[in-house]
Amino acid sequence: MHTKIWSLWIGLAFFGGAHSALAHCQLDAPNGGESFQVGDNVSIEWHVTIPHDLLAWNLWYSTESDAGPWIEIATGLPAESPAVGVPHFYDWTIPSEAAGSTVWVRVMMDNGTLDYFDESDAPFTIIDPTPAVTFVRGDANGDGGINVGDPVAILAQLFEPSPPTLPCDDAADTNGDGAMDIADAVYALSYLFLTGSPEPPAPFPDCGVGPGIGALGCASSICTP
Repeated sequence: MHTKIWSLWIGLAFFGGAHSALAHCQLDAPNGGESFQVGDNVSIEWHVTIPHDLLAWNLWYSTESDAGPWIEIATGLPAESPAVGVPHFYDWTIPSEAAGSTVWVRVMMDNGTLDYFDESDAPFTIIDPTPAVTFVRGDANGDGGINVGDPVAILAQLFEPSPPTLPCDDAADTNGDGAMDIADAVYALSYLFLTGSPEPPAPFPDCGVGPGIGALGCASSICTP
């Protein structure tokens, strides 16, 4: 536990020297070793170990060290119970800026004059998931539009002995059923040449993330430079 006293100890140093602080408040979670993802709702938990005339609680995080620099999570949180051992909670929705392999949280007991704080005992990890590749459904050959070349590319992929690799299998799933098969080529041809045939399901005609049944994979897309 890294418990420190706020700036008033500097003044006390001139009157007999500063002394190590006792743990007047203690951070319980996250306390090191955990792994979260950006967007997760994480419960920050702490409790009082020595009571004071408590005014409020302040929370920060750092992605650099347990000495900061610190970025605000929330300040001026209600003091609630100052009793020893009573748990305090704050639900933190993790922002993308907090992603990193070494993250600490700090809680500060705001007493108006002499303030105490505690950090995570060890760093924890926040992962920023790889953004999904966006694509246009039906653009099987990745040329930026839906035309006769797309069903031809699908049929070649299915039936030629050594077909060229399609850039985005999800885009080739023209009917959005979670599989790439001959039905996708038929669907594309119907859309192109039969009046009144349905258009491909989303994402179409603009770039987007597909809500299809299964993710086939998308190595590259004209939508994602």
